[in-house]
Amino acid sequence: MDIIESLNDSAELIAVAEIGGKVVGFGCTQSFRSFCYNGLQGEITELYVAEAARRKGIATSLIFYLEENLKKRGVKSVKVLTGRRNNAALKTYEQCNYHQDDELLLKKKL
Repeated sequence: MDIIESLNDSAELIAVAEIGGKVVGFGCTQSFRSFCYNGLQGEITELYVAEAARRKGIATSLIFYLEENLKKRGVKSVKVLTGRRNNAALKTYEQCNYHQDDELLLKKKL
């Protein structure tokens, strides 16, 4: 499946950050419904900024843009999964008012 077909067939949104015409970062988000939860759910699934472009507010701008688009879709809550030791990401999300909860991710390879 190519990128365009994948985007047309999902509720995924991709935001791209550029400096001087060069892509320096991107973020991806999805919205979805589940009978287990009230309302539309949102998740930031990817966030990346090239090392040379970090500490310039690009990550927070991408997060804000993704959140605004999720709000327009009717999402009231957004979750993020990131590495427990990814201190830079944790700091960035905390600066954007995300907080850690007590959930635990369990994973299995099939």
